[in-house]
Amino acid sequence: MAHADLPQPGTGSKLTCRASDVEITLRSKPVVVDFTGTCVLTAETDSPDAVRLTGLRLVANLPDAGGPEDGGTVTLEQDDVEADGVLRPLRDSPSRFANDLVITLGATVDQPDGVVRAVAGNAVEFSTAGASSPSATGHYELLEPVDLVLPDNSEVTIAHIDSLVLQLDSA
Repeated sequence: MAHADLPQPGTGSKLTCRASDVEITLRSKPVVVDFTGTCVLTAETDSPDAVRLTGLRLVANLPDAGGPEDGGTVTLEQDDVEADGVLRPLRDSPSRFANDLVITLGATVDQPDGVVRAVAGNAVEFSTAGASSPSATGHYELLEPVDLVLPDNSEVTIAHIDSLVLQLDSA
């Protein structure tokens, strides 16, 4: 996506997102899942070179062994926080980003025994070393493991993600 192909300031374009072979520990049980979804790339209105990733939503089907805590889905969603997801080009190399992608993330685990909502204990940070500016396509690697905890009790971890490589492509 050339600079001329970027959305006009304040408008967005949809990107497809995927993360394959993600090892997630869910309720103390390790599983490997493939996430797929979408996000939106929006050109910032206050800075013509900056872009923002919003609306990240990834869904993975959980393996089903027939038990009440088997099967279902895990959905990871970017929370709607205004400061999230802003990416700026590197001045000396405008095809690279100057900063990492930092977002606030929530999760919903929907299984036969019920639905649980969780939040990341801290902001989630992805390296942009494998991504291209200004299109934001490429891969983003999780820099630190993520604990997804109950919103009202950060002592209770619902899920843990050690590593995740997010691939973004033009829709």
